[in-house]
Amino acid sequence: MLKKNIAKTATALVAAALLWAGSAAAETVNIGFMPFVPYSAILLAKQKGWVDEEFTKAGLKDVEIKWHQFAGGPPVNEAFASGALDIAALGDTPSLIAFANGIDTRFVGLACKGAKAEALIVLKDSSVKTVKDLKGKKVATLRGGNVHELLVLVLAEAGLKISDVEFLNLGLQDMGIALTKGDVDAVLVWEPLLTKLDSEGVSRTLRDGAGLKSNLNPIVALGSFAAKHPDVLKAYLQAVKRGAEALRSDPAGSAQVLAPVVGLTPKQTELAFSRFEWKPTVTEADQAELADSVKFLLDNHFIRQTFEVSSFADQAFFNF
Repeated sequence: MLKKNIAKTATALVAAALLWAGSAAAETVNIGFMPFVPYSAILLAKQKGWVDEEFTKAGLKDVEIKWHQFAGGPPVNEAFASGALDIAALGDTPSLIAFANGIDTRFVGLACKGAKAEALIVLKDSSVKTVKDLKGKKVATLRGGNVHELLVLVLAEAGLKISDVEFLNLGLQDMGIALTKGDVDAVLVWEPLLTKLDSEGVSRTLRDGAGLKSNLNPIVALGSFAAKHPDVLKAYLQAVKRGAEALRSDPAGSAQVLAPVVGLTPKQTELAFSRFEWKPTVTEADQAELADSVKFLLDNHFIRQTFEVSSFADQAFFNF
């Protein structure tokens, strides 16, 4: 009798566990976002309700979508590491560092490419006319970011090394202040500062990333989540694709929607949009560029060991 009761209890526990697992799959998805221009396809999909629509189309209307706002890549990685986040988009550098440090994330798509959305700039009336003129000058950007890698590439193109300039490690806001005060000669910045200074007639671009670095912004998912819930992930990516299509077909209308979100005027927002490629499909060239970035991070001691991008990428989601 005791054995029979134990068997019944075990059966009930297994059934309950299976029921819980099934309901958990349809309960909640935690999505991280940042209110910045590179993530406009995601922001537009969120604002327009397209994520909810795509979930409904995929038979996932019972899945609760929880949005979590972040100010940068490092806190996104912390959330992934703790299991508090399922999907997010961030810069290529923090996404690669996270994977190198053992965080269970997978590269599943692109929020955008923005080679022209990062640029080495000087004051409009600066005596510096070319990148070569920066030898011995003060140049600032964010150490360890993808802008750091771009700065190395821009200098190399002009026959210079990072040691040929006086390098300063500054955040975006501090770079704007330092440049306008004349404390530095050049800064390598990104959006929204690039558009703000440009549209206000403050700055002049020496070189952007075109032909050097695409400024990829990967969409990543927790590896365990991608494996268990590909339907949820594909529905989300489809919504992002709709956002990208809208940015291409109606930049002015999209700028009206997102200007308050990204902190620019509608006119500035539309200008910022023009610096990006809103094509979420991942190519072999994109993966090769990420491999170059892995090498840069390793060579400059930002990661301790290398890895193959193929182990980070989940190509099952690339052609959504």
